[in-house]
Amino acid sequence: MKKIIILFALSSLLFSCGVSKDLARTLRFADTGRTLGVDEIAFKELKTMKKGQSCTWNLLFFIPIFGDGSIITAAEKGDINDVQLIGETGSWYGGILNRTCTVVYGDNPAVSNKNKNSSTKKK
Repeated sequence: MKKIIILFALSSLLFSCGVSKDLARTLRFADTGRTLGVDEIAFKELKTMKKGQSCTWNLLFFIPIFGDGSIITAAEKGDINDVQLIGETGSWYGGILNRTCTVVYGDNPAVSNKNKNSSTKKK
């Protein structure tokens, strides 16, 4: 019976998953770095934009195993020339491995104009 309980505990640890970073909380403008609030994100507008994503797998959160989570790689994968929004997502797997992804959106003139208008209003 002890072996079954230990096996169950180990398998639940290894196959558990948790979210460490949420795209809605980390999304920011590329040119000013201003973070968008959840109420500011136009989800219909995001669907019309090009999206690129690049991920890195880490051991114990900080030892990189493989992958390239750079903004440049994400833009290349999404075929984006003008990066306008940058965000991150992250997940834990078994408390040992984690995956951190950089997500970029771009090539939409409406978003650039909206950011410029909001930054001039604050000055």
